Amino acid sequence: GRASALALAREGAHVVITSRTKADLDSLAAEIEALGTGARALVVPADVSKEADVERLAKAAFDTFGQVDILVSNAGVGKNGTVATLTTEDFDWIMNTNMRSTWLCTKAFFPPMLERKSGSIIFVGSVAGLNGLPNEPIYCSTKFAQMGFAQSIDYEAYPNNVKVSVIAPGGTNTAYGFYNGTRTPGDPILETYQDAEDVADAVIFAATQPPKSRVFMVWMRPMSEALGMGGGNYFKGAAAEQ
Repeated sequence: GRASALALAREGAHVVITSRTKADLDSLAAEIEALGTGARALVVPADVSKEADVERLAKAAFDTFGQVDILVSNAGVGKNGTVATLTTEDFDWIMNTNMRSTWLCTKAFFPPMLERKSGSIIFVGSVAGLNGLPNEPIYCSTKFAQMGFAQSIDYEAYPNNVKVSVIAPGGTNTAYGFYNGTRTPGDPILETYQDAEDVADAVIFAATQPPKSRVFMVWMRPMSEALGMGGGNYFKGAAAEQ
C-alpha cells in the first residue's frame, strides 16, 4: 500500500491514504508531498473492515477531492495453518480484513464511477487466489473470493467505461507475516522475493492503460519461484507468499 501510494503520487496523482496507524500515514504523507510532483496526500486513519470507518473515509475523500478516479484495495492479512490448528476467530479476522474490506471500499467508491462512466478499481490479490496452496485454507479462501468478486463486477464495470484489475503477486519482500510467525525478519529467502515497488509498478501499469484497453489480471512471480503453483522452492523455509 505504501509503495503504491508513492508510485501514484510520483505520477502526479493526489492520494487518499488509510491504515489503522496514524503515525505511519503522517510519515508517508510527508514523503509524498516532498516528491515535488504537486501530489497531495489526505490522511484518513481507518479500519477498512469496519463499515462506519469506510463511510468516513469515503466522505473525507469526496469532500476533499470531489471524485475518486482510482481505488487500490490492498488491505490484507494471513495466517498459516491447517483446518485443525486455525480457529474461527482466525477465519473472521482474515476474511474481514481481506474480503470484507474489499466489499466495503468497492461499495463506497464503485457506484460513483459507474455514474460518471470513468474510473479504475485495482485489487491487490495473490497467486493464492488462483490455486489452493497448502497450509493457507483461510487466506486462499479470501483471495479466491476477491478474484470471483472482481470477475463478477467487471460485468457491471466495462459497459460503463470503468476498469477492474487484479494484481496477483507471489512472494514479496514485505513485513507481511512477521506478526504471525510465517516470516522471520532477516530471513535470507526474503531477499530473493520481488519488492513492494515491483507490485506498485504493476498497479501503475493497470491504472494507466489507454482508454480503449484494460488489463484484468497481472500474475506476478519473483525469479526465485517456479511458475507452477506450489512447486520448486515456493515453500522453502518459514516464509510464505504475500
